[in-house]
Amino acid sequence: MYHNRAAIGQVLRVAAGEIVCVALMLGVYALLGRMTLPVLLGALFGAAASVLNFLALSMTVSRAADRAEAGEAEKAKLSVQGSSVVRLIVLAAAYVLVLSAKVCDPLAAILPLLFTQVSLNVTEYFRKDGDGKK
Repeated sequence: MYHNRAAIGQVLRVAAGEIVCVALMLGVYALLGRMTLPVLLGALFGAAASVLNFLALSMTVSRAADRAEAGEAEKAKLSVQGSSVVRLIVLAAAYVLVLSAKVCDPLAAILPLLFTQVSLNVTEYFRKDGDGKK
């Protein structure tokens, strides 16, 4: 149960970082005079896909940690591995569908996937020493 609360907190921090990074990206597009509706739609799609992907990852790892504590380490490992494959396929299919429909700018849709790592690094840098420890 402890893992679920920590996972939701991490997802919220990543979502906040994603919002900041996407806002900065859109600001750069505006400064370059390239701000269009497809850019906005791409940014929104990419941010949503990124946060949902991270949410799925967090929930899977949280459940796996609970299973591992219950003595089912092998099942936990398999669930994380299976989830990573499924998440990758779903994410790739969603991007292929959206980008082939030409509804959004490809760069604006793909960049938010990188912002998750930026958000994680920034939150980890500013994390207090007591956070995240049992």
